[in-house]
Amino acid sequence: MRLQPVLVLLCVTAVALDCGAGAPDQDPLTRNFTGQLLQVVPSNTNDSLVTELLLDGNRIPLNDSDRRALGTYPALVELRLDGNLLTRVPAGFFSVVPNLTRLSLAGNNIHSLDSEAFSGLDLLTDLDLSGNQLTSLPAELHQTLHRLQVLRLQGNPWNCSCLLLSPVREISAANVSIGETPATCASPLSQAGSEVVKAAARCSSPPPTTSTPTAAPNGTESPGQTHNNTNAGRKPALGNSWKFTASVAALALVTSGLIVCAVKGPSWYKLFHNYRHRRLHQDDDGDDDPHFVTTVFKKRGSYRAPQTFSFENQDGRVAAAAAAAAVEEPEDEYFEDPYIKSDGNEGEEIPTEP
Repeated sequence: MRLQPVLVLLCVTAVALDCGAGAPDQDPLTRNFTGQLLQVVPSNTNDSLVTELLLDGNRIPLNDSDRRALGTYPALVELRLDGNLLTRVPAGFFSVVPNLTRLSLAGNNIHSLDSEAFSGLDLLTDLDLSGNQLTSLPAELHQTLHRLQVLRLQGNPWNCSCLLLSPVREISAANVSIGETPATCASPLSQAGSEVVKAAARCSSPPPTTSTPTAAPNGTESPGQTHNNTNAGRKPALGNSWKFTASVAALALVTSGLIVCAVKGPSWYKLFHNYRHRRLHQDDDGDDDPHFVTTVFKKRGSYRAPQTFSFENQDGRVAAAAAAAAVEEPEDEYFEDPYIKSDGNEGEEIPTEP
């Protein structure tokens, strides 16, 4: 009879546990698949509101099928993917679980992050990137994760060049914690071993300047008046703009000269080719008298030698004298000279010898 109360208590406890399991929306649920060597993200088949998904120590690479499987956990707030085969994080991969507040990708082989790798995670406050192969962070990381509070970066071969540390400077300026263990620099050699946050702070601080007191007009030093002598005595470096301008000007002159030569060349050639400089020679046999004219007539045919006629002005009358070389004429012909003067007997014809 004493066993009946105990049995009743056990029955009530079992019913209460069954009722609690039938109301999954009241308590957060956790799915733990740690160390099961899974190659894909398991899907949520019973439509339960899982808020924590543990996938540490598997062989998941994060592909399209994994993204679709994550989409079956709409209420997920924590996701752990430590020690998997991740080499990259595709752009917008975790946007299917927008309620995430904690994301751990530690212990993978991630070499670089896409600028949109964490887009859509507006509620993320804790991100673990430790133990990967990252050398720098995307410049848009702080703008994408504007609610981030903790960022773990240790265990990566960080390149601490000032240009690559600008995202770290922005995160540090936003009071984001870099984790309990400080991240250290791997390169360049001058920064190797130093903390990433301190290296970023050194890059952000301006270089020291040397200031000297300015002398007052009376020759004494005026306190509080200083000027920077860092660039004193330095001449501004000349750029290459004048070389470019000179090259353009020379090219323009050469081009203009070629165009002028092409247009004016034919006319210049004709002018030079047609020009003949010939000196006029005076006849040495002629007389200096302007009234003396010598004319040479040449007749082809019966005359074999040229004839010369001279005209001279005498007392207002013109006298003509003809001098001809010997001309071979046929024997049965004679030559009649109509210019022989008739000594006052005008109109009388003077006979000539046959």
